[in-house]
Amino acid sequence: MPYIDGRKVTSHSWRAGANTDLAEQGVPLAERNRAGRWADGSHTADTVYDRRHGVGTRDPLDAVPQFGGPAHAAVAQARATPPPDEVAS
Repeated sequence: MPYIDGRKVTSHSWRAGANTDLAEQGVPLAERNRAGRWADGSHTADTVYDRRHGVGTRDPLDAVPQFGGPAHAAVAQARATPPPDEVAS
């Protein structure tokens, strides 16, 4: 089970993250209920899936080398190498 900032990450983390992002942007509860497929009038989005309390403020993807490092060099090399000619039948 993966952990971030001492808390386990589950499939519900995706729902919480999306709902929290929407809540931080001021999206009304009714619209977040539709997006999360919760019942009309439900407060689940605010009571269970609102994670604006500061835990997880460190983005774990900051450690992923997106624009540099060995993966970048390998992709650049693959793009620079022309594909082998196809043999005509």
